[in-house]
Amino acid sequence: MLTRKPCSVLLFSAIGSIFAGAGSSHAQTVQQLIVVPTLANDHQFDLDYTVAHLEALLDAIRPDAILVDDNSEWLANGCLFQDTSPENHVALRYSTRAGIPVFGTLLLTPPTAYQSALRTEEQYRTASIDDARNAFRPRLDRTAAAIARDYSFATPPARLDRLLNSVFSLKADSWTPQYRAGIQTRSVVLADSIRSRMREHPERSRWVALLYWGTALPIQDSLRLRGDIALVGVEQFLPIDPAAVDRHLDAANLGWILSGVLDEWYGMWAPQAFSGERVSAMLRRLHDAAPEDPATMFLQARWFMQQRDFEAAEPLLRKLVEDAGEARFAFPLNGKWIRPPWSSVAWKAKLNLAFIHDYRGERDAAMALYRELLSIGDELNSEAQAGGYVYDDIRRVIESYTTTPYSGMPDEAFRHFPLKAGIPDCAPAIEGRPSGS
Repeated sequence: MLTRKPCSVLLFSAIGSIFAGAGSSHAQTVQQLIVVPTLANDHQFDLDYTVAHLEALLDAIRPDAILVDDNSEWLANGCLFQDTSPENHVALRYSTRAGIPVFGTLLLTPPTAYQSALRTEEQYRTASIDDARNAFRPRLDRTAAAIARDYSFATPPARLDRLLNSVFSLKADSWTPQYRAGIQTRSVVLADSIRSRMREHPERSRWVALLYWGTALPIQDSLRLRGDIALVGVEQFLPIDPAAVDRHLDAANLGWILSGVLDEWYGMWAPQAFSGERVSAMLRRLHDAAPEDPATMFLQARWFMQQRDFEAAEPLLRKLVEDAGEARFAFPLNGKWIRPPWSSVAWKAKLNLAFIHDYRGERDAAMALYRELLSIGDELNSEAQAGGYVYDDIRRVIESYTTTPYSGMPDEAFRHFPLKAGIPDCAPAIEGRPSGS
């Protein structure tokens, strides 16, 4: 059962020792843990609990160690096993900036995980776009409706304090008994992992764990029963200071947030699930922050395309194809937030310009651009393969446009389903199989 405690500090040692060091966690003899429930990929949908809010919250907490739902060996190499989760990117970036360690809760066996990735590739090897549509369309429809209800048009806004007070419990009420049992089992395992990590580093006194809310709350329940860690409620740091959020809404984070709305599955499938007024306002803010940045121009073009204003989008994209050069997006390419996951603004502009030609029936012009992209070769997949063992087969996606023109319809989202297995260069070596092989 997910429980909410009326007091925001849960004590398993002398109360005085915890409160005495509230301003300086390094004075503590008992390790503190603040569990921050995250939305995982849903952070892209909730403009009131974004990656900028997470960074502002970390500033307020001032941890000296971070835990995320990833693997410590991968994190030590500066890359992610769970590379689609935005909070993992936030944690890795924050730990580098603050000079503190980041640890993973996952205790995976790499050969087992890699074998699972190979089975996933085999499953998708012969699948068609129709197969993906049949499997995913009902789920996309349900999720798009939930996005609009729970995040985009929520009243009052879906800030973390409101999510904790009501939204999470309502969502948990809809879990099936089997799903709930699985969550509880996994939470016990993760709680054990968290305790192990903390015990390995007694010199670190103030820890924060950024964990998906569905497991974060049961993990707190499990840790509460162990009695050897001081759980400090995240409510102590809420509401998140709006001025602190503003400081983190720089051009890089604005671009990252907007890419999750304008350039990924749900942005293709159901743009009506997002608040157009808020997205437009965020675009204006990005333009004010970085008016000359090619990334700003690209996201503006994507906004026009989402609104079906291809006439306005075309000159922006054409200019980027001609002038963007080596310009790169300045935010992490967690694959679910930018499709294809390329940091090259020019490549992205070229692909979207081809889309416009296809939409107008200018097939020869579109084909010329698709062929230019395909001439790049395997590098089309290199950034998609930057984390984890499973990645989107972007080259296959681009090849699909040479046989079936871009239509501009929501079903375009299903082109992005093919998955492949691979070992990124930054991955820890698998026993008997070196990294990169």
